[in-house]
Order: sequence, then structure tokens, then C-alpha cells
Amino acid sequence: MTILVTGATGHIGRAVVDALVAAGQDVRAASRDAAKLDVPDGVAKVSADLEDASTLDPALDGVSAVFLYTRPQGIEGFVKAAEAAGVRHVVLLSSAATLEPDAAQSRIAGLHRAVEQALAAGAFASTALNPGAFATNTLGWRADIAEGVVRTAYPDSRTGAIHERDIADVAARILIDGSHDGASLALTGPEPISFREQAAVLADVLGRPLPVEELTKDQAIERMLALGWPADVPVSVLGAWERTTREPSLVTDVVREVTGHAPRTFRQWAEDHRADFS
Repeated sequence: MTILVTGATGHIGRAVVDALVAAGQDVRAASRDAAKLDVPDGVAKVSADLEDASTLDPALDGVSAVFLYTRPQGIEGFVKAAEAAGVRHVVLLSSAATLEPDAAQSRIAGLHRAVEQALAAGAFASTALNPGAFATNTLGWRADIAEGVVRTAYPDSRTGAIHERDIADVAARILIDGSHDGASLALTGPEPISFREQAAVLADVLGRPLPVEELTKDQAIERMLALGWPADVPVSVLGAWERTTREPSLVTDVVREVTGHAPRTFRQWAEDHRADFS
């Protein structure tokens, strides 16, 4: 059984590769440019562009299951190629936004939901993983941390930040056993933790003070746009952050239910990524 992992250059995709290799699976890692893939020995590498159906047949040849990143452009071509290749199960990295009450008004939710629906209509099993805040989002603070500070809007926003290895462990388990067909799984870390608390954990792990400077909404939008965020996304993200200053994000125990182990804490994440902030 060969399992294809798309987006294998990303934090989560690479973690899925590692989890599958640790479980003794035959893994094929995919990226738009296979030459840029850094994967364990024995993992096959293949170039595949989810927006270019002509690249998908070689990537999917002999594949029984796929870990897929959300990419609405080209999803119809992927579904057809997966069906033709005889893929049995696709596990999608989606978003908690699709599970929110206001999902119909959210651009982020709409993009992810379109892919979820396309996969659900395919001739194979599909499972959506719907994590909320990623612990890896704090890597966006690296430039500020180099200056000895953390700058963010809504520093008291509390989210269930999740370690990428927990997402990967859930994905690997489902890819291997073929379970949870049709499910949408809300994945979170073990507890709500605010940005201010995350900064304090990083300060402790890195051994230096990291005072928090609160940005205004406009300042945060300006920074997000400078980082390449789509123009209509920052406002909805910041709205969610503001809401979680009053109503902490949902925390679930799905990681434990699927994998048998408790979700990792933010401190564990910070210790795992200490070198990324040096």
C-alpha cells in the first residue's frame, strides 16, 4: 500500500511523512518541485501540481490513500485522477472555519468547504481534518522575537493551538486504517492558550524576556497584507481573534480518541522548535 503525501515541504506534510515512515508505510512525497523535497531515506519523491491535472497521473499511480492540502483550483482534476488511479481514501487538511456557525459568510470556510464537498462526491472514502489555530503560526513572530519582543493584535485571544505532529498522527492513523469515512474532525491542542501566554512560554524556553506589544487592528492588517495574505482574509481572522478574547476557542479530545495519546502542549511545541527561533 503506497500513501501519497502532498505538500510534503510544509510543516504538516513533512510531519505526516515522518509519522507514516515511523509506522512502516510505503510513502511517496509530493511537491510542485520534487528536487526541493527533504525527506527520509526510502521515501519516493515526485513532482505534482494540484492545479495541473497532467502532473497527477504519475504521482497517483499505484497509490491507495492520499494526504491532501486544500487547493480549490484544480480539485475537479484531482478527483478524476484519484478515481482513475483507484485511490481508496483521501484525508484532507481542511479548516475549523468550515465548522463555525458563520461558515457561510467566511471566505476561508468557503474555500475549504468547496474542496470537502468535491471529495465527498468522489468515488472514494474521504475524511476532513479541521484544525483551528496552528502552533506553527507563532513562527511568524520570529523577526519580532529577534528584536526581543512579540507584536500581535488581541494578545489575550485564546485558541486551542495544535502541534503539527498531532495533526500528522491523526492523518497517519486514518490513512493507514481507512477509518472515519465522511467525518469532519475538529482537531485542537489540549487547552486554550492566549498569544500572551504563548509568548511567555517561548520566553521561558528561549531563556530571554519577550514583552508583548499590542498592535491595533489596522496595524495587524497592514502586517498581514505585507506578508502576502489575501486582501479579504485578515479582517475575518482578526474578527475570530477578537471573539476568542471573550469566548475561548473550542477544545476537543479528538487527537486522543484517534491516536490513543494526549495532544501535545504548546510548551512541547516550543521546545521542539527552539532552534527555529535562534
